[in-house]
Amino acid sequence: MIQIKGKVKFPITLDSTTWIFDDRKVRLEDLEKGVFDGTKPIAFEDNREWNRAILEGQTNPPTLNSEIKYKKRSVLEGSFVINMTPFFKNAEPASDATTIRLSNDEDTIDIPLDLLPYLFFQFAKDGKRLYEDNMIDSFVYIPEEGYQYSIKHVTNIEVC
Repeated sequence: MIQIKGKVKFPITLDSTTWIFDDRKVRLEDLEKGVFDGTKPIAFEDNREWNRAILEGQTNPPTLNSEIKYKKRSVLEGSFVINMTPFFKNAEPASDATTIRLSNDEDTIDIPLDLLPYLFFQFAKDGKRLYEDNMIDSFVYIPEEGYQYSIKHVTNIEVC
């Protein structure tokens, strides 16, 4: 577990072990094809999804697509990332915040806050978590420019 702290209205704790069930996750190879968010609208023609949405209500984070796909072998073998935009929006960075500082025991990297839509955390590789302590790797991926601001084994997230 890792906390978003610093110049935020609501410090929030991230648990990377739950992201495998989050519909917003994206396969690493799909990210390189321009897919930044794995959610798909519920098709009203599909009675099972429609009925569940009515009976159980909308879940947040959305999980229905992942629950359906989880039974498939690909989830157990994939490398996944998740975009950080919704998590930082929930934390509500202060109006004077300009930077996201990510660090581990050896390195620190400062990412401009305006690159948030391109900030991803990788939490699984080949169907397995990256680290025993459930920490993550981070990078910025801009389709026209490729990977930037990479850091491994992130242990601290601070909005400055």
